Amino acid sequence: MSFDKAKAMRNAERHVASGRLRAAIAEYRSVVDNDPRDIATLNMLGDLYAKNSDNREAITCYMQVAEHYNTQGFSKKAIAIYNKISRIQPDSVEVSAKLAELHKVKGSLSEARSHYLKLAEHYHKQGRRLEALAMYKQIALLDPNNTEVCVSLAESYMAAGQRDDAVEAYAEAGDRFSRQNKHEEAIHVLMTGYELKRSNLRILNGLVKAQSALGRAFKAASLLEDVLEKEPYNRDVLYLLIDCCIGSQNAAGAEQAVIRLVELEPANYPKFLELIRIHLNVNDPESAARILSMCSEYLLAGGQAEECGQWINEILERDPNQMSGLRVLVRYNSWLNDETGVRLALERLYNSAAAKGSTDDERYALTQLVAIKPNETRFRDRLNEIIAANGSEPVEVDETLFTAPSAEPDIADEKVQIESFNETVDDQDVETVQAEVVETAVETAENTNGRKGRSKRSKSKSKSPKLSHADQEKLQKEIDSITFYIENDYHDLAEKGLKALGKEFGDRPEIEELRKKIGAEAHDTTDVAVEVVHEASEVVHEVSEVVHEASEVVHEAAEVVHEAREVSVSSTFDIDQIRSEFGLDDDAPEAPAADGEDYETHYHMAVAYQEMGLMEDAIREFQDAAALVSPNDGTRRFFQCANLLGHCFLQNGMARHAITWLDRALETQKLTDEEHHGLWYELGRAHEANGNIENAAKYFERIYAENVDFRDVGERVKSLLVSR
Repeated sequence: MSFDKAKAMRNAERHVASGRLRAAIAEYRSVVDNDPRDIATLNMLGDLYAKNSDNREAITCYMQVAEHYNTQGFSKKAIAIYNKISRIQPDSVEVSAKLAELHKVKGSLSEARSHYLKLAEHYHKQGRRLEALAMYKQIALLDPNNTEVCVSLAESYMAAGQRDDAVEAYAEAGDRFSRQNKHEEAIHVLMTGYELKRSNLRILNGLVKAQSALGRAFKAASLLEDVLEKEPYNRDVLYLLIDCCIGSQNAAGAEQAVIRLVELEPANYPKFLELIRIHLNVNDPESAARILSMCSEYLLAGGQAEECGQWINEILERDPNQMSGLRVLVRYNSWLNDETGVRLALERLYNSAAAKGSTDDERYALTQLVAIKPNETRFRDRLNEIIAANGSEPVEVDETLFTAPSAEPDIADEKVQIESFNETVDDQDVETVQAEVVETAVETAENTNGRKGRSKRSKSKSKSPKLSHADQEKLQKEIDSITFYIENDYHDLAEKGLKALGKEFGDRPEIEELRKKIGAEAHDTTDVAVEVVHEASEVVHEVSEVVHEASEVVHEAAEVVHEAREVSVSSTFDIDQIRSEFGLDDDAPEAPAADGEDYETHYHMAVAYQEMGLMEDAIREFQDAAALVSPNDGTRRFFQCANLLGHCFLQNGMARHAITWLDRALETQKLTDEEHHGLWYELGRAHEANGNIENAAKYFERIYAENVDFRDVGERVKSLLVSR
């Protein structure tokens, strides 16, 4: 038999009208039991229980109704129901906590404060000090103008032995005093927190602001210097020190701090630009030029040539004869590949140096000008005068401006070095065949040295293919990038870049000069020579193709000698090194050689871009590298790429993309506990940055459960628990 809800409701209403409460309760109970979603009837049932003094049943009904309204977002209705419960059970901690949160969300701060205070008193009476302090903290957060409660909270934390929480409370009190322009009071409470934890950034930042507002930034700078004596690599404190010095126009102190920061992390070179502005504001172009000379290479390599040119112009407008500024102007025009600009800048440097009596600068400029315009007698005559007056110490032509010819190596030395490869091979037959092949190749090369070899080399050097303007600009930019890699010891990247340039533009003097700097061509020659050894050994083992293979080896050996004339081979390989070069190690994971080389190129380029702060370029290269590998290929390559992509996206403010790549990094098999914890930590940071506090807390709590001492996970868990 089906339940007749309408009939039960009519019966209940008649019972209520006639005062028969128990009968009405029975009817409403049957309605609710058959339709649990009828919240209105459940509320009326609670009212009848309360009217009939059946408080326990009334509270049960009301709690169900209140929870329903709360989960549905009807905060006002939920508050009304919880107030009914509070009247029946005024000491309910659970109800007070619910009402406090609901009033806080609603914006009724005074009501929320009263409930938090009730909770704090309850916990205090029970001796639950930490829970009481948590409630007082909520009270402090509700009233941003109540500074005294923060001070009291900090003192309570100290009494409870919670030093970190006390420091945060003192920092909050200092911020509130500063907002009220009570800077002396702010300094007093902040110094109390400073004595507890000197490296706390909120405390230090508050002290910088308060002392600067009172015109005493030097005192804050002194405190920061004290911290850096014990923590010299603390970047955050260095940032504060720089801002403190810049804010007080202390250019000397700011300069020292910026140099320290850039030494730690070159990507922070833009801080130099703020120093340039300080010096120009006080009309000190000499100091501004000195700072620009420190960071000009970073600007050019970072794609900020236009900005570099603007700074140069502003400095030289104030002092047209500023020597450091003119030196940077020469370098700037050289980077632009502007031959006319280089010449005019050198002439300006020469004239200014002559006027100021700077012999070294004058000699440098004249040396370059004589190389550019050898028929200009006035430059040569003046250079001869300087040499006669000051000695004949030579000044080399600047390699960043011009390409100097390279000397020819001795072919006899090359023959000895090529033959030295044979000494490392144990098999006597291989050694014999190889020696004959190499000897024949060397003799052939020597016989043709006066004719074919020299004419071929002369042709390649003197008649390099003429490039279009666009190709010339592209080549120059690539050369500047490789020069930057060499100067910053990225030799692997420089070598790979040179190989790519050689394939695209052929043998050009500019490329040869860079090869000489890092010995890259020596490695190229070694690679080809190793191929000779490998192919010669195959000749021995494949008797049926001896003649054919030997002829190929002779041809390749002749090519080796021809290329060896450009640069000497300076090292020998043993058989294990040769096997390693060709990826024949027994323990090495099997992977296509070309893919491995492409991966290394993209990966190391990405790392270099990341260190320079060029995040978009780093992300592109890491993505290209990740596309060449997989999580289950038996290497750590995919894990490295995905992890670093997460870091790059997070640094670039793209938390959602960071989460995607960090999740993919977790797909890697056989991760260690430490690697799991590191990925969970970064995922927690990424979710927190993305506004998802629940997911952030989940990852931090997972680490906390396994390793409570991992980084600052303990503090993060506490902070997120309060904010949830």
